[in-house]
Amino acid sequence: MEISRKRILLIFGLVLASFVFFMFTAVKLELLPDPRIIERAKTQYTREVKLNPRRGNILDRNGDQLAVSVDLDSVFVDPKLIPDQDRSRLAGQLAEILGMQQSVILEKMSHPKRFVWVKRLLSFDESEKLKGLIYERDKRGGLVRINRGIGVIKEPKRVYPNGSLASHVVGFVNRDAVGMDGVERSYDEFIKSKDVSVKYGKDRKGRAIYSGSNIFITSDNGNTVYLTIDKSIQYQVERELKKIVESKNALSGTVVVMDPNNGEILALANSPDYDPNDLSKTTNYAMRNRAVTDAFEPGSIFKIVTAGIALKDKVISLTDKLWGENGKFQLVGGRKPVFVKEAKGHDYGFMDLKKLISVSSNIGSAKLGLMIGAKRFYRGIDEFGFGRKTEIDLPGEINGLLNKKGGKVEIANMGFGQGISVTALQMVKAYSIISNGGNNVMPHVVNKIMNEQAEIIYEYPNEKGEKVLSSSIAKELSLMLRSVVSEGTGTSTDIIGFDIAGKTGTAQKAVGGKYSPDKYATSFVGFFPVSSPKYVMLVLIDEPKGAYFAGVVAAPLFRNIANIVIQGTDTVVPVADVAKEEPKQKSSKPTELYTSVQERDDVDDIKVQDGEVPDLRGRTLRTALKMIPSSFDDVSVHGEGRVVRQEPAPGAKPDESGSINIWLE
Repeated sequence: MEISRKRILLIFGLVLASFVFFMFTAVKLELLPDPRIIERAKTQYTREVKLNPRRGNILDRNGDQLAVSVDLDSVFVDPKLIPDQDRSRLAGQLAEILGMQQSVILEKMSHPKRFVWVKRLLSFDESEKLKGLIYERDKRGGLVRINRGIGVIKEPKRVYPNGSLASHVVGFVNRDAVGMDGVERSYDEFIKSKDVSVKYGKDRKGRAIYSGSNIFITSDNGNTVYLTIDKSIQYQVERELKKIVESKNALSGTVVVMDPNNGEILALANSPDYDPNDLSKTTNYAMRNRAVTDAFEPGSIFKIVTAGIALKDKVISLTDKLWGENGKFQLVGGRKPVFVKEAKGHDYGFMDLKKLISVSSNIGSAKLGLMIGAKRFYRGIDEFGFGRKTEIDLPGEINGLLNKKGGKVEIANMGFGQGISVTALQMVKAYSIISNGGNNVMPHVVNKIMNEQAEIIYEYPNEKGEKVLSSSIAKELSLMLRSVVSEGTGTSTDIIGFDIAGKTGTAQKAVGGKYSPDKYATSFVGFFPVSSPKYVMLVLIDEPKGAYFAGVVAAPLFRNIANIVIQGTDTVVPVADVAKEEPKQKSSKPTELYTSVQERDDVDDIKVQDGEVPDLRGRTLRTALKMIPSSFDDVSVHGEGRVVRQEPAPGAKPDESGSINIWLE
């Protein structure tokens, strides 16, 4: 009896202990739940489908939209909720609405999964038609779902509201909303949201529940990127560039406008370009950001770099003069001699550095390269940023190409911009160093990035770069470049009352290992205003047809864009017109070639008789244009230098066409 009582007490104690244990466990789970258990429960009663990540806006420096995301409908099916007898009918209706094949949709409706995409990112028209298939209105006018196996989810789609504007800077995304080019790619991790998914409930049998509060989207909206690009300047740069590329039937063109003091790029344009909203209508060539991905031989625009290195290494002074070798300089003798010649057989006599740059002497620049020497020349080229990336925050940048052979011919050729390949951005950087007083600068297109709380999470560090040139040398180089525009080969870029400095370049293109006699890359690089530069700009036109000299192709384009930037308008200052393809035939006899170009630019010497064609021979382009009466509204300019020929001849009476042609050498 005593033993039975002990057994009863023991059993009772065990039952009580078990009860207390389970009660404690239940209270613990209620008050302090195990995260692993909660997650397991969620997976039993909810399901998650990953969507394209949301992306933050890309704005210009003033807050204008360049890339945004809009929510569009994406349609899916749950095959388990579509009766077999209805599949063929619904597949046909969906195919008609979505522009798909019925067989493809039927295959999706036969899938074993409970969530199968049919088509993503529908057009607004498709979305409206789809509503009529999924819903119908009841007697009270409300929407009643009639096809529960078809569902719609909002997904973000990348939209570029300005079409092709700044497309090579902004870039584009693929179907999965991953940045593939431009800022979209370089800053992809900043722009896209961390997590984007749709979650929906399931009943106890695992069937999806898509209605009401059981479906919701989890995501953030990504960060907002502010560019250095000015939308207004970018638009007008692209417009002017497209005009010249089309009128000259050129392969392509590139323009870069940058602040030389901090490296902020205000405009970067290539022609042809593309619309990132519809990549099916573009080509790989049009999508190339040639400002960073393509290299070219700079030709004469590189001569100022050679001069800067020579002054820095003290191999020449500002007063020293170089002999022009009567227009033909022999580098190598023997059975296969090598010569450096001036363009069109010019003979510039003795030249100081200012004259060398102003007349764009090949021989003078070649001699400078040889005086500097291979070791110092390569070092100086590297300090200016050639042969290596500028580290701009855009993908696809190349290093350019240096001829490391270092022989006499190679060094002489590099002195005047042959045998070296550079990118447009490298040239912009080099001229920025000259214009800003000699400091290195880092080109960039992103100014800052802000999160959804309007907090700055990234800002470009506009720090002053290391010294490349002394301020005094940089100033002298700037004055040399100013002389090019005021009296040299770049007079057609000048804007009255506003000092511009720069250099023209007309470089032969290498084809099959030899320089082509009829393929050229024409360019102009410059900055303004000279006294306190705020803008540095490069214009590059690849293989213009007809008149190809930089002075009549690239330089006027530079002037037009500079005028827009300066005045905030597209009103063109009447300085010079881009040359026509060929001079028109006139009845009046043209002047003979002015073989001894006597420099005649004294103010007192400028005499213009009313009703007569003035004598322009020996004048600079700048002076000649001032002398041409207003009755001539069609001025065609051919070549560079000073006027050697004109049509009609001096003293002739203007004809009814109002046209005049002038040739310069």
